Amino acid sequence: MHGINASVIPEIKDGARLLGADSNIGGMRNLLPMSDSEMFGAGKDPRDLRTLMRKLSARISRDPPPSEEKRDPRPDEDKVLPEDNPNIPSGYTYLLQFLAHDMVNTSISLAATEGRRFGFQNARQQPLTLDTIYGGGPDVSPQAYEYSRLCERSRGFMPRTQLRCGRAQARSGSTAHMPFADIGRAVPTDISDDGLVDRKGAPRCLRTEALIADARNEDQALIAQLTLVFHRMHNFVLDQIDRALQPSTAPDAYRNFICARFILTLIYRKIIVKDVLYRLLDPSVYRYYFLPTTNPQNLLSDEKVIGQIPVEFSHGAFRCGHAMLRDSYRVKGAEAIDAGRAMHFNSRRSPGFVPLSEEWMVNWEHFFPLNGQPPVNLSRRLRPNFSSLARSEFYFAPLMPNSDENGDAPGLPNRDLVSAVFARIWSVPKLIDALRAKSAEKATDLVNFLPPYDEHVSGLTAWLKETANPGGISEQFDPEDIVAIAQDPPLPFFVLYEAQAKHHGQRLGLLGSIIIAETIAGAMQKYPLKVGSSPFDPLLQFKEQYEPLKRLGTPEGPLIRMPEIESFADLLMFMKSNGILEPEH
Repeated sequence: MHGINASVIPEIKDGARLLGADSNIGGMRNLLPMSDSEMFGAGKDPRDLRTLMRKLSARISRDPPPSEEKRDPRPDEDKVLPEDNPNIPSGYTYLLQFLAHDMVNTSISLAATEGRRFGFQNARQQPLTLDTIYGGGPDVSPQAYEYSRLCERSRGFMPRTQLRCGRAQARSGSTAHMPFADIGRAVPTDISDDGLVDRKGAPRCLRTEALIADARNEDQALIAQLTLVFHRMHNFVLDQIDRALQPSTAPDAYRNFICARFILTLIYRKIIVKDVLYRLLDPSVYRYYFLPTTNPQNLLSDEKVIGQIPVEFSHGAFRCGHAMLRDSYRVKGAEAIDAGRAMHFNSRRSPGFVPLSEEWMVNWEHFFPLNGQPPVNLSRRLRPNFSSLARSEFYFAPLMPNSDENGDAPGLPNRDLVSAVFARIWSVPKLIDALRAKSAEKATDLVNFLPPYDEHVSGLTAWLKETANPGGISEQFDPEDIVAIAQDPPLPFFVLYEAQAKHHGQRLGLLGSIIIAETIAGAMQKYPLKVGSSPFDPLLQFKEQYEPLKRLGTPEGPLIRMPEIESFADLLMFMKSNGILEPEH
């Protein structure tokens, strides 16, 4: 979510253009079919909108933290800061980023290319199936898989089936005798990369290659550590299956691999529905889409486009995770570490400083509520207010430098706002009207608790006018700017404003929740986990789904030993109790 995507196409100068809807979104779509007049910024010059987004970004940066203070009941008497979200621990910031990677994989920033769609394509063909760690499997993404003794003995005829884990490094920089506490990383040899030798021609140990399926999962240290959790859990499940049903041929090995992937993906989907969405979504929306069970009739999208990811999700509601990013975390020990440092540790920016050192070996009790104890790292509240790291020009330089008041501000908030201009997404007021009409047409409950947009206008106008200081250094709104935004706010901003207004920033409001629930429920419906005609349901207990897993070829023993895992904390506790979180040496 807050990684840096440097893959863009050059700007093409073609004069002033008015924004219009475009149905060719490269494997993505709009939440509902949309006309030109229903698009955000319809009929306006995108350069004027870009300036307006910069002013809104300045207003967001002026927003003060909430004033209320309270104390946390933990024995150490640490204060819970006013910005802290007691409902969503910080681990979910990175779990949401991981989830985003598993749903959307595009190589081009629409904001950087001003909406031109050459090369823009969502390469994630089967969302929510853990493609982000498995890639195309052992044969298509071999770099992510361990080359085992079995592979060596068979001269490569047996597939790689274990996901790679790598050693951490000591303070000296050595990996000797260090635990396997990082993702796999590699040093290219005998190639012509300029950076592989120093000025004197001596070889340098630059681990420029991340041995994972999705390079975005090592954008920074914390997402890399989360990816490692999934690698370890896959390897544990596969070990259990291999011991019960030892593979002797390549088909045997592939069968066991597929069984392990099914089990881990089912656990993953249960965590998404029963933990992540339960915390993130408005309760009314959550009940409508996911209780008592997932119901295809609840979806408002047309059946023919279900499963394609809406741009209102990817470039709108799911950008809410950027507001959760903190400036510092307690990672392993008691001392807080500047979160900006985590951004440095990856194979692209600092290949000479990876693998990760011991201080980045995450103590997950600091990020998720294990053993019934609240973690020390809570996410920031969901509101139009961002940490200094998220607003940093060093990490998030303007996509278009601001010269002659015709460019962008630095930071993620402005990037998200400009993306809303060029992604050609729904206008918020018109989307709410369309959802209410669609709900009434299908006789669903959504129309009863999604209020008309008019109910937000006065509060939003008041928020926009706050913090105004014509004599300050921050860029100010003109009176007509406030009217324009109140009449047609950009979706990423409105989702955060709605979350603050509805739930004091502890969870999303109604529109943001509907977009995310509709997208995720639709993806799970379009790409179900099933064996033959028997689908797996993430809302059912694991033990109720033994039979289709057995038909897949999974031995009964590993299934019986698998507990009911319904939250990420459950997963971590299971891994801890089985020694999976303790890295091997």
